[in-house]
Amino acid sequence: MIQIDILNWYEASLSPGERKVRGHFSTPPQLVEQILDACGYLPDRDLSCIRVLDPACGSGNFLGAVTRRLAASREQRGTGQRVLLRSVQRNIWGFDTDPIACFLAETQVRMALMQSSIPVRKQHFHIHQADGLAFPWEQGETVDLFLANPPYLAAKNNDLSIYRSTHKKGQADSYLLFLELALQTVRPDGWIGLVLPDPVLARTNATLARQRLLKETTVHHLWHLSGVFAAYVGATVLIAQKRAPARTHQIAWIRGQSSYAAEPKDAAAMQKQGQVSQAFLSIQPAAELRYLLSDRTDELVHRLHTDFCLAANTGRPASLQPLSELVSVRRGEELGKGSPVLQHKLSNRHKEYPVLRGGVDVRPYEIPVGQCWIARERVVKPLERYLSPKLLIVKSTGRLQATLDLQGHIVLQTLYLLNLRLAAANALDELYFLLALLNSRLLREYVYVLSTAYKWVQPQIEQHVLAQLPIPMTNRELRLQVSKRAKLLMHACSPETAVVELKEQEIYEEQERDICKLYATALEEGRLRLSSLSFSVG
Repeated sequence: MIQIDILNWYEASLSPGERKVRGHFSTPPQLVEQILDACGYLPDRDLSCIRVLDPACGSGNFLGAVTRRLAASREQRGTGQRVLLRSVQRNIWGFDTDPIACFLAETQVRMALMQSSIPVRKQHFHIHQADGLAFPWEQGETVDLFLANPPYLAAKNNDLSIYRSTHKKGQADSYLLFLELALQTVRPDGWIGLVLPDPVLARTNATLARQRLLKETTVHHLWHLSGVFAAYVGATVLIAQKRAPARTHQIAWIRGQSSYAAEPKDAAAMQKQGQVSQAFLSIQPAAELRYLLSDRTDELVHRLHTDFCLAANTGRPASLQPLSELVSVRRGEELGKGSPVLQHKLSNRHKEYPVLRGGVDVRPYEIPVGQCWIARERVVKPLERYLSPKLLIVKSTGRLQATLDLQGHIVLQTLYLLNLRLAAANALDELYFLLALLNSRLLREYVYVLSTAYKWVQPQIEQHVLAQLPIPMTNRELRLQVSKRAKLLMHACSPETAVVELKEQEIYEEQERDICKLYATALEEGRLRLSSLSFSVG
């Protein structure tokens, strides 16, 4: 619409840096319409008494669309202009801290009414220059429809300590405060339509918010989209109703590349769709909204994830143990790759250690070789962590990749180092065994589907995800064979080639078959069956 383009001039005039700092990214009009449809705010219904709140209204794309639908509803029912004006003035509320955005939002509401031939010269509307999070909402459940595309402001870059809930629950991102506000203010059976950054699906600091969401609301839709905004983050659209979910309720999910410049049918063709049980999401570690992200099916990955999650509630069998029971999982030195502390030539002036900087120095199965050095006095964390044999895993990647370091490298924060918890005569065998698992297709797919695919932009493997990886503890002889092959692969790997390109491909494939056999045996010994569930998994 021409009117919408005119109103978007303000956002377009901001520099990319300014938009990022302020979190100013308007919701595309087509997405606004889809959200209103999903929340049941339809023109063929009587909308005159539905109270709508957008606590971060920006330029008013939600409020303008709501007003147009309210006007269309009035026309279908033949009610008078005054009734419509009273409904708009009483039931449409918007807040924003930016005075220009508030002006544009009110302009959108006025234009929507003028399109229905409603005179609006002197009328006042409830669009206020104010912080929606700081407004006194103690009155509680008063909203029928909560709509928001809140700014994504992380606590590390912004002071969020002024909000009381950050003290009570330790939340560290502003979008979580808006999710909490929605749960607080929406009346029973009311609706929530939120556009949130995709870290909400799995980030640790959103655990309490996800648990409350899954307990207190029926989540009808989760749309995980890339390309919605010109920002380095994917979008999650959350559509929920304020009522406890039925035990068998299935959430409809969509995952794909958005294309709001195209016709709706073209955008839909780019997306994958499915269903997932809300009850199943509730029992995942930290109530993560992960399994909907799978666009492929792998029976063993599916069984492993399902059984391991269910076992967590009843006590895990000895046949499967979380990785954290076998090794410690830590980050390296809190230094960037360009830190002046790092030396690119060996000076021999002090005791110095070789440094591994991250994925640039670590490839699956390769013997790592540091390309720079650090002086002993610059190493902050305990030196013994680095000097003892350790597994190394790249952090900033969507796929698991691990190697074994026996040369005592210092590593940066872009790597996780895994040290065995208990010293044993067969310690190296255990490390080689874990190395094989961490580089296996099975665990790579497991981590990707359940952990890293949730983030469209700049995926990374989180520390707690590694800690909870299931490790088979059955069939000692087969585990020893896997360990021996891992040693062969470690020595066969050249500095230039990846594992899949090794001449020893036959050894690698045999290794993969035995790893799958280990996991299948562990699941069988645990006697965990999906058929025991009274709900289905999407």
